[in-house]
Amino acid sequence: MKKRFLYIGLAAALTASCASSGVLRPLAEAGGFEMLGVIRVEFESYLKGEKLNDEAYFYLLESAIQQFKGNIDIREISWYKEGTDVSARGVVIRPNPMGRVETSLERAAEQIMASLQPSAKIAIVYVSSIDAESAEFIAGELEYIMVNNGFIIIDRNQLDRIRQEQNFQLSGEVDDETALSIGKIVGASIIITGTVTGSDATRRLRLRALHTQTAQVAAAASEKL
Repeated sequence: MKKRFLYIGLAAALTASCASSGVLRPLAEAGGFEMLGVIRVEFESYLKGEKLNDEAYFYLLESAIQQFKGNIDIREISWYKEGTDVSARGVVIRPNPMGRVETSLERAAEQIMASLQPSAKIAIVYVSSIDAESAEFIAGELEYIMVNNGFIIIDRNQLDRIRQEQNFQLSGEVDDETALSIGKIVGASIIITGTVTGSDATRRLRLRALHTQTAQVAAAASEKL
């Protein structure tokens, strides 16, 4: 059997079926992504087990690259083998880093909110990251999540005005003493700070909630990005 491939539209992906050795590279492990469709390939192989899994992934990705531009990957791989003839199928996705950030942020926010009283007046003082766009996205989304869960959140424009009036730096990370001072000025009982650290496999989002009067940690969360 010569190698050949067939692209299947996204709608067909939802109903397609094929005999399988088991689902490899589950979508659940992909984080944020855009689903582009399904690719199917047929090829000959004398391999078995993990080596056949790797070969199926290689051929599926090779075929998908001919159909789609940009950064793509293959998930939900399944294959059926009879003799040396192999038929493999996989879902084509495009990773979405912001989608992964959003998923991790939702988990971290849940951990923080579980330890806070809804009546608390909260100031999200800063989120620091080498990527300013990610920091702004996290701060804005965290505010949105908490407001929609009934928490009282001090407007970020007010925080920026106070920081400017008090000659605090306007962006990036500040020390706890400065963050607590900002919280007290705006009348917050809780301040929240966040950092994005590491890179690649070690990249993490960390959130902390501090009591403004005691400086004690009210809640903390750490999620892989």
